[in-house]
Amino acid sequence: MLLLALCASLMAVSDGRTLVTTHSRSVLWFDAARGVVTGRIALSAEPNGIAVHGPEIYVAAGDSVYSILGGRLGGSVRSGWGVRSPVRNPLTGELYVLNRFDGTVSFIDPVRKTISAVVQAGREPYASALTPDAAQLWVACLLPEQPATAAVVAAKVSVIDAVRRKPITSILLPNGSTGVRGIAISPDGKYAFVTHILARYTVHTTQLEQGWINTNALTILDVRKRAVYRTVLLDDADAGAANPWAVAVRPDGKRLYVTHAGTDELSSIDLPAMLARLLQYEGDPANQLGLLQGIRSRIALPGKGARAIALAAGGVWVAEEFSGTLAKVREDARAEVGSFRLAERKITEERRGETLFHDATWCFQRWQSCASCHPDGRNDGLNWDLLNDGLGNPKNTKSLVYSHRTGAAMWTGVRPDADYAIRSGMNHILFAEPRDSDASAIAAYLQSLVPLTGKWGQAAERGKKLYFSKDVGCASCHPPPLYTDMEKHDVGTRSPIDVTNGPAGAPIAQQEFKTPSLLELWRTAPYMHDGRYATIEETITTGNHNGLRGKTSQLSREEIRDLAEFLRSLGSDGPASRP
Repeated sequence: MLLLALCASLMAVSDGRTLVTTHSRSVLWFDAARGVVTGRIALSAEPNGIAVHGPEIYVAAGDSVYSILGGRLGGSVRSGWGVRSPVRNPLTGELYVLNRFDGTVSFIDPVRKTISAVVQAGREPYASALTPDAAQLWVACLLPEQPATAAVVAAKVSVIDAVRRKPITSILLPNGSTGVRGIAISPDGKYAFVTHILARYTVHTTQLEQGWINTNALTILDVRKRAVYRTVLLDDADAGAANPWAVAVRPDGKRLYVTHAGTDELSSIDLPAMLARLLQYEGDPANQLGLLQGIRSRIALPGKGARAIALAAGGVWVAEEFSGTLAKVREDARAEVGSFRLAERKITEERRGETLFHDATWCFQRWQSCASCHPDGRNDGLNWDLLNDGLGNPKNTKSLVYSHRTGAAMWTGVRPDADYAIRSGMNHILFAEPRDSDASAIAAYLQSLVPLTGKWGQAAERGKKLYFSKDVGCASCHPPPLYTDMEKHDVGTRSPIDVTNGPAGAPIAQQEFKTPSLLELWRTAPYMHDGRYATIEETITTGNHNGLRGKTSQLSREEIRDLAEFLRSLGSDGPASRP
C-alpha cells in the first residue's frame, strides 16, 4: 500500500485571501477569510510543490509540472524523476523545477512547454529559493553525498546562475547536516536561511540530553560571499525542536518562521534581534542551546506534522501533514487563531504508524523521531555508533524498506527481526517505553513502503547479463527477488572499527556482515556497513576486497558502467527485478 502525502504544499495567491494547497492527489483552493475549501482539481500523481504567479498555478506531481488557469487543468511538461518545489521567475517567466532523484534542476518555458536547460544540483535537491533580483537560484539538497567515513559529512546548498543557466558554486553545510528540508532568502537578499538536522554522529548514542544525538538547526548563509555565516540551534536546553521543515521570512524582514514537523510547532523569531545577537556572539552558536531565548516564540499547533508555510490574510498558515488540516497563527505570534480541516480523513493502521514514525513528541525531551535518521523510511547518509553491538564500531544507517522481509535486522543481525528492532529503537534511540500498539502501527507503516524502481535502458540490460553470469557471480549472495541471501559474509574490509564485543566484553574482530538487499540501491548511498564508498562504481571496483563480493577485477570500464546501471535499476518491479 502506498501512502499519499497530505498538505505537501501551501501557497498564497495574489488576492491575499486565497490559499492553494494539496490534499492527497488533489489541488485545493482555500478561502482564508471564511475557512472553507472553494475548489478542487484531481491529479493522477502525488503533488510535491506549488508555484503561484498571478492567476497561474503550477503543480509538480509525478514526473511532470502541470499548469492550472481559471480553476482548470491545462497542459503539462515532463521534467524528470521525482519533480518537486517549482519556482517561477517573476522577470523572465521561466519555471525552475527540482528533479529530486535525478539530482537536477529543469529550466522550463511554461508558455512553450519546453525545457531549455537541465543543471546538476546535488544529492536529492529538495527545496529552492530565488534571490530578490531573480539572478540566482539557491537549491537545498536533502542528504550528504560524501562517504560516511569522510572527515566532514554534510549536505550542501547549490547556487545556480538563473540567467546563464549553469552552476556557480556549492556551499557545504556544517558537519552532520542532513535532512535539509527548507530554504528562504531574506527580502534584502543578504541572507539565505536553511533548515536541517545537525547530527552529532561522531559520539556514541548513550543519551539524549542537550542534543547528544541530534540537534535541529537553522543555518544562515551569506548570499554575497556564498558562504556559511552562522548556524543557530532551534532547540532549548531540555526541549528539542525536532525535524525543522519549512522556513519563511515576512516581507518586511522583521520575523522569520520555521515549522517543526516532529514536534508540531511553529517558531516565530525576531529576525533583526537574532542577527544582532549573532553579530555580538563570539563563540560557535551551533553548540549553544537557548541562544534564541527571549527573541523566539515556540507555538504549539493543533494538528500533526507541521510542514509548509504561507503568509496570507493577516496570519501565518501552516499545512499539517498528518491531520490534513491548516493551522493559522497571528503574524505577531501572540496567539493561535484556529485550525481548519481540508477534508474528512480515514486513519488506517499504516497512516497511524507513519504519523508515529515522524512524531518526536513521544521521544524523551522531543529531540528526534524515527524519521530523523530514516527520512522517508530510508537512510540519512551517516554512520552511527549504536549500543546493540558494543561501542566504538559505528555503522551506516540502513534503509528500512523491506526490512520485514529480510530476516534478522542490523548490519550484524543482532536483532532477530524488524519488529524486535522497532521496539529496541523506541527504547534505546528515542529513550521511550514502547507500547505494543504503537510498535505494531510503525511496523504496518514500514511494511507498506515499496522500493522505487530505477531507470532501465540498454546499459542496464547488458549489466543484467553480467550480474547473473557465473564469471561475475553477484547473484550468489544477492539473489532475486529481494537481492539478498539474508546471510552474513566476510566482506574483506578489515577496518579498525570492524569490531564487536565478545562474551567477556572484550572487543573481537567482526569480519562478517549481513548481506543487504540491493533493491533501491540507487537511493541508499553511501555503501557498505560503514558507508565508506560514495558510489556504486567504487563499491564494485576498489571496494571489492580480494573478490569476496563477486569477481569484478576482470571487467572493463564499460562493463563496470553497465553493471552499475543494472544495480541502479533495481526496484519493486520492472525488468531489472526479474532474473
